[in-house]
Amino acid sequence: MDINFEPVERVTVSEEIIKKVISLINSGKLKPGSKLPSERELMEQLKVSRSSVREALHSLTMVGLLETFPGAGTFVSRQLVDVIFDQLEWSVLLGKRELVELMEVREPLEIQAAGLAAQRASAGGLEELRQIIEAYHQNRDDIERQMDAEMSFHRIIAEMAGNRTLVQLILTFQGLLREYRKHKWVGFAGNSSVVVEQYKQVLSALEDGDEDRARQAMAYHLQVSKQLALVEQINASPSPGSYENDSS
Repeated sequence: MDINFEPVERVTVSEEIIKKVISLINSGKLKPGSKLPSERELMEQLKVSRSSVREALHSLTMVGLLETFPGAGTFVSRQLVDVIFDQLEWSVLLGKRELVELMEVREPLEIQAAGLAAQRASAGGLEELRQIIEAYHQNRDDIERQMDAEMSFHRIIAEMAGNRTLVQLILTFQGLLREYRKHKWVGFAGNSSVVVEQYKQVLSALEDGDEDRARQAMAYHLQVSKQLALVEQINASPSPGSYENDSS
């Protein structure tokens, strides 16, 4: 009888630290604005190396869950979206460097597009955005259709920006992110109402021709998207790793 074993997922010490921090945030023991112990204190409490602590804190800071202030320490971000912690069973924060790099490049492009679109928005384009937002809301139980609506939302804004190079760049990054999500995401339909509200804030700024507000609304939306995109919701978390050999 042929038996096929699935590969065992390898979990690093830094990923285990990330899971512990997220669990404390999720349980309310760490709240927005709470200060984390120092690196040395975390090393001693977790029995891990300094490099593992730094890697974990860097990953959490990079996606906006933590904030670091020189001379003051590391704090839970005050900009966290409560619904994320209310609705998700947090697991391992993805350590995919290529995804992080994609999103780092994507953000300034999307923010620039929103600013330009506020200056150049057309009645037709704004009406398309309204229809897309409604489609996103109506398909809250269909992740595939929601992704289609999301891509259309960003594409229309890029097109209203009136810069063909910007449109092509944004479409390229949207395509890459979509493929990643199709293979890695379980889906975050529970956050549909939050995303819809963010879309409406962007739309409102575009309707008013308010460039600064459009940029701010898009920046906030992308920050939340980044937090979601870098967290993988899985049915069963891997068995906790051992820290015994990582206390150097």
